[in-house]
Amino acid sequence: MNTKFCKHCGKELPVESVFCPYCMTKLIDVKTGNPIKSYKKKYIIPILITAVVIIFAITGTVVFFVVNSNNKVDAKNPVTTAVIPTVTQETAKADYTQYIGLWSDKNNNIDNLKENGGNLLEIISVKDDVVRFTFTKTSAYNRIARISNVSSKIIDSTGTFTFDDDGWQNSGTGKIKLMSDEIYLETNITNRNDSAMWDIGGSFYLVKSETSVTDFESYNYLNANFDEVKNHFGEEVSNTPNALDNTDLHTYSGLSVFVNNKTNKIVSITVEYSGIFSKTQLCYGNINGNSTYDNVYAKLGEPIYNNISEGHVGYIVNGNNLYFEFDNTMNVTGFTLKIENI
Repeated sequence: MNTKFCKHCGKELPVESVFCPYCMTKLIDVKTGNPIKSYKKKYIIPILITAVVIIFAITGTVVFFVVNSNNKVDAKNPVTTAVIPTVTQETAKADYTQYIGLWSDKNNNIDNLKENGGNLLEIISVKDDVVRFTFTKTSAYNRIARISNVSSKIIDSTGTFTFDDDGWQNSGTGKIKLMSDEIYLETNITNRNDSAMWDIGGSFYLVKSETSVTDFESYNYLNANFDEVKNHFGEEVSNTPNALDNTDLHTYSGLSVFVNNKTNKIVSITVEYSGIFSKTQLCYGNINGNSTYDNVYAKLGEPIYNNISEGHVGYIVNGNNLYFEFDNTMNVTGFTLKIENI
């Protein structure tokens, strides 16, 4: 028997067949008697598979280039740089500079620490989200524990820190939390000196001290016992014994205090408005680092000692010397209080 093959599915058929029973396809045009020209079905599936493969290949290539356009690699520094999200209010760094200054117990301040005991926190500086501070804990018996120049990274208004010595050879850890109108400070002694009679440990709620501004007019520090008022001046930067005859120099931020090393009395104080924070925190009444010669004249009148051409004038106030220094634009750059007879 003569046979032929279906052009669509390839099955063997009698040569006279006009219809393939396997793929249900007409083979002959009954009107003309000519074979029907069409693609074999056996090729349709491979073609479809090839098309699908090509589509997936194209899709994968597009995805590859999109991903790499968002994560570029620096040839010199082959570290993938992820796409940086837009900074929102939630991701922006908080501003903690408003906490700079002195903080004391709610019912206490630095003026009565010696009599009543109490706690004093000085936020010295804020840089980005790192707060640097000094904390002093004083007993009614004038025992003082202090941790100085402590730094803490603040995250969501809270930071942790460690300290090696509180002045009594105790060390430990702590936490500081900056709240809207107060600061919570917690100090834990983890390594205690058994012979210590005092320590820095405890939990404290502190408020902004009214004495954050040191007014040298309202509080006359001259001739005061240095140990009784030194906490008013903040953190001591350096101590130079015998800087002058029988006089020790104690240096603070924007402030120098001269103390008679025999009597422990303050004999002279010099304020210099060179630091950004001292311009308003250290003052003589309403005169501070933002004042001018006109402000000084309006408050104190004609100076007794006048050398304005050299940038300084002098007064006698409460029996002691008071000198003001000026720059060439007549802005106050500092002042000095000095006991007259030294």
